Amino acid sequence: MRYYEINILDSKNQVIRRYSSLRNGVYNPGCLMVEFDIPRFGESTPAGEAHLTIWGIGPQEMQQARQDLHGKKIQIVAGMSPGLPLAGKWNRKLAIEGTIFQVFGNWQGTDLRLDFIIVSGPINDSDPQRLAPIQLTFPWRAGTALSVALTQCLMNLGGGYRPNISVSDRLVLNYDWPMFCGSIKDLAQKIKSFSLSCIRDPGYSGVEMAVVNGNEIRVWDNDYANHVDKASKASASARVKNPIQIEFVDLVGQPTWINFGVVSLICVMRADIQTGDHILMPKRARPMIQASSYSHYRDDSAFTGEFIVRSVRLLGNSRQPNAESWITIIEAGVRKPVGGK
Repeated sequence: MRYYEINILDSKNQVIRRYSSLRNGVYNPGCLMVEFDIPRFGESTPAGEAHLTIWGIGPQEMQQARQDLHGKKIQIVAGMSPGLPLAGKWNRKLAIEGTIFQVFGNWQGTDLRLDFIIVSGPINDSDPQRLAPIQLTFPWRAGTALSVALTQCLMNLGGGYRPNISVSDRLVLNYDWPMFCGSIKDLAQKIKSFSLSCIRDPGYSGVEMAVVNGNEIRVWDNDYANHVDKASKASASARVKNPIQIEFVDLVGQPTWINFGVVSLICVMRADIQTGDHILMPKRARPMIQASSYSHYRDDSAFTGEFIVRSVRLLGNSRQPNAESWITIIEAGVRKPVGGK
């Protein structure tokens, strides 16, 4: 069955509100209807905030939420729970952990709902009225590798965020470059632009940054041969060696090309795939070049091989009955070797 759990926490990380589709481990048919749109993206190309709507709350709760929940931390866990033949296969995972930037209620007829706008990643909480992005100082000294300079910069963020940096050791400056960035987005855009100008090998994708798993700031590129953290289980090299297998029964419809070298696929709701992960298309699949009218060709995927996830979007409506209402949309690029043609 469709599973969700929404936790709202105070400044001491104590849960003050909880909404869940399960009660005592059993699906609750009377649970509130929720809708959400949660994007996951590289910070160099941001895709906006996450949106959440909770239907069926009471008038008192709606009024209190509008007054008390601004600036609070929120966690959304999504996936599937046992109940249907294809359900319960994937563990329920954290879909997003962020800060409530705005909350407002709506009362239309007999329907009451709460709408949330959620911002993920580090923000400056010293001014609770603004919740502005945190500013970063990035003093990159001559002769220092980018991985070292970034580690020193991100360790000063605070807020419990931990860096996970897997970039090429060829990214070294021969001059001082002190940078002052107004947000993680600004830092990511500047570093990606520099990395592409520094390493001009064919197939090199540049350095990308993303906030994953709630409090992890993932920084990576695809120059795996020159990574210094190959032994780490959380590194980009480890993700290359252990790609996530996409099964044919995971797919909702066929994958399709949306750009040169970029494929889009829709899966049943799963929150375990992050930006920067590697995925494998269904096994024993062959390209579908036969006419679609032949039914014995419809159990194969139109794509094979390994892809690198560029962005993920989680879309859910817990009550809508069709399959497209509880999905994960993945955009992934073809894996290319650096220096290859």
